[in-house]
Amino acid sequence: MLLQLLSFFDDAATDSAKKGNEWIVWVVGGVLILGMILLMVLPQRKQKKRQEEMMSKLGIGSIVTTIGGIVGEVVELDDKYVWLATGVGEGKTTMQFVRQAIHAIEPAPGSPEAQAAENAEKAKEDEIDEIK
Repeated sequence: MLLQLLSFFDDAATDSAKKGNEWIVWVVGGVLILGMILLMVLPQRKQKKRQEEMMSKLGIGSIVTTIGGIVGEVVELDDKYVWLATGVGEGKTTMQFVRQAIHAIEPAPGSPEAQAAENAEKAKEDEIDEIK
């Protein structure tokens, strides 16, 4: 008998709570869905922006690494393809890749970007030498 009485009060309390606070469930659900969408979209945008910046640096003479791990020097470019020269001396081979296959770009030797990277690397080495 006592359990039935407690059950009655529990049902009455939850019914009134459901009617008054139902909008909270919708707000929390909406916030969670919006948060999940933002957590998926924002990293993709950042990655796309980095990819576009990297491709803007691509030029003839740049040393690139493909997604397959092939390293070569860019010898020709167009809107869709990149031609890389790989190998040493007389054994050089030219290969054609789509632009999306480029994973990393190092600036052409002697370019201002390459000199800036070399200077930064030398500065780091000097710091390490000073610490020792």
